[in-house]
Amino acid sequence: MSAKRIVVVANGDLEDLNFYKNLVEESDFIICVNGGCGYTLAMGLKPDLVIGDMDSLKPEDKEMIEKLDPRLIKHPSAKDKSDLELAIDKAVEMNPGRILIIGALGGSRVDHALINILLLYIPFQHGIPAKIVDRSQEVFMIDNQAVVEGNRGDYFSLFALTSEAGGITTEGLKYPLRKGSLNFASTLGLSNELEAGRAVVSVKSGLLLAVHSRAGKNTEG
Repeated sequence: MSAKRIVVVANGDLEDLNFYKNLVEESDFIICVNGGCGYTLAMGLKPDLVIGDMDSLKPEDKEMIEKLDPRLIKHPSAKDKSDLELAIDKAVEMNPGRILIIGALGGSRVDHALINILLLYIPFQHGIPAKIVDRSQEVFMIDNQAVVEGNRGDYFSLFALTSEAGGITTEGLKYPLRKGSLNFASTLGLSNELEAGRAVVSVKSGLLLAVHSRAGKNTEG
């Protein structure tokens, strides 16, 4: 099966359900990660697939899921992969045009947020554009070129995920790079800003992690 876009709903912090509901398109295929079902149902949406150990599903959500009858893939609680990684593996297997992940940031566990961001590498390896989005920011990887749409004054940070990322050229940012480089763990790319509503980033070698923090709340998937 090949979907235009897959939306993966994790069980993180989703404070403004209307914001996330507006990100979902009618043609999207929705994969719920465990308790992410509760958010999906609260948005008035129907999960197409529920995956995980089902340990965080509320009784009322279980009843609703039984009525809607989506496909269920249950895994044991003790396993070698997180439920979100299993969901992303399944999304990649379906070969969509894009993957949008919500509910993967926030909370009190920095280890969860960190590994959830790094899970973007799975669709990246398969040539599938993917991003994590919440109300104020979006996170994605760049190994060639990316166009960023936003507003003047938005923060935009770039970090090298390899020992060095080279041949980096940016347009539309307050502090531009011209065939520059970023080293792993360098803060050189931290807290740049969009000068207008559009920026372009290209890189010749290595892999970049991009974090776009929006001044407004009109994040697009």
